[in-house]
Amino acid sequence: MTTSSRISPCLWLVGARPRTLPASIAPVAVGAAAAWRSVLPPACPELFPQPGWCTAAQMRYQMFGSRFWVVTVLCAAVALLLQIAVNFANDYSDGIRGSDANRGESSGESSGEPTAKASVRSGADPSRPGAFQRLVASGVPPRLVLAAAGVASGAACVCGLAAIAVTRAWWLLAVGAVSLLAGWFYTGGRHPYGYAGFGELSVFAFFGLAAVLGTEYALTGGLDPPGALGAVCCGLNAVMLLMVNNLRDLNDDRAHGKRTLAVRLGERAARAALAVCAASEVLVGAAAGWLLWGAVGAAAMLIAGAVLPWRLARCAWARAFRPAFMAASGQSLAFAALFVLCAVLPAMVPGLFLGV
Repeated sequence: MTTSSRISPCLWLVGARPRTLPASIAPVAVGAAAAWRSVLPPACPELFPQPGWCTAAQMRYQMFGSRFWVVTVLCAAVALLLQIAVNFANDYSDGIRGSDANRGESSGESSGEPTAKASVRSGADPSRPGAFQRLVASGVPPRLVLAAAGVASGAACVCGLAAIAVTRAWWLLAVGAVSLLAGWFYTGGRHPYGYAGFGELSVFAFFGLAAVLGTEYALTGGLDPPGALGAVCCGLNAVMLLMVNNLRDLNDDRAHGKRTLAVRLGERAARAALAVCAASEVLVGAAAGWLLWGAVGAAAMLIAGAVLPWRLARCAWARAFRPAFMAASGQSLAFAALFVLCAVLPAMVPGLFLGV
């Protein structure tokens, strides 16, 4: 097959790694939900003159409510485009280093056709060749992949500048610049920190704390405890997504000198660490649910919010990395959906479930 025939829209879509994208959208949804809860005006008593607290709340809504959805959409676009840019940049850097050569063969999820035995063990679907293809390793010229990363980064910068211009939170420029640099140096540069085992710390900081709290601050000019707990949960979800990926690629990474956290810990300890992250995410989520909606919110987070983390940990322990990866990706969206419900429903329908 010629190189030109390999460069297809489908290959570029796979190269963008769409299963990682929920980890970028979910934090924005969580931050926006936390912000909406504090921006939404309360039900003021029919008194004249109005109480001071009611007047202040209405003024706050007029100030932030009018731009709420515009800024939310811009924040979501920034997060999504940055994730795509990082994915392309990592593909480029890993590709020119040769780290993606024969990616996944040792885990039974190769970019070609896995054996039946490996497919059963890992959960790979042998009818879907190329499920884990990388662009450079598939024959796409590295310069094109780097250019695609640059285009996505530029688009993210445009959306970010628009959001900053609307909110006038100019210090967010520094957050955006650090995010771009962190995305490049994850696998780029002479000493990439992703090759030294700091990837999980990075995604926790940027896909959790920075994304959620940055969105909330851009929308309201402040932060609150539920938003902080939501940021921790989003960070843990991003960590679990990366840990499953690194567990799947552990043997390849070790062979290419890529000392991820999974390589440093070893497979058994890395799987145990993943289980701890899953349990911690459920417990912190329950605390956030309690602050948002009392016992109802906590129960929702403990019961509904524990299904996918349990499946994730169980599949990863059984080396079924494809379903584990799908569970990790789905958990980002599932947590965001539960958080949004717990934040929005009590605020919009006071007294729901007797106000508990």
